[in-house]
Amino acid sequence: YHQVYIDDLITGFLLGAEKDVAIGQIYIIGGEEYVTLNQLTTMIAHDLGVSPPKLHLPVKPFQWLGSLVESVCIPLRIEPPIHRRRVDFFTKSRAFDISRAKRDLGYQPQYDLKTGIHLTAQWYRERGYLN
Repeated sequence: YHQVYIDDLITGFLLGAEKDVAIGQIYIIGGEEYVTLNQLTTMIAHDLGVSPPKLHLPVKPFQWLGSLVESVCIPLRIEPPIHRRRVDFFTKSRAFDISRAKRDLGYQPQYDLKTGIHLTAQWYRERGYLN
């Protein structure tokens, strides 16, 4: 998963708005590092002082279930509660290349993933969303 801290995202947006080279272009704004979902949840749990999730489920049954649910729900025009694309979201790589934003816009992330997680958790705590 390729996270980005909000301050870095805003910086990327502002650079895109200020640079003529960005007109009509699409840029990926992200952090420097990317991790697996398991690594991400472990880092978040560590910052929150809780145990990381230990339950790991096999993917294939959920892909099969997603396919089955889609085949029933789609003809009935019902949004499937689980579908293959949602399963893919949690199981496929989510790493992106930010080099174009760096080159064209001068974008340079200032917050590493660990710091971003900590600052985000702190923000949630300050507002009473986390104990």
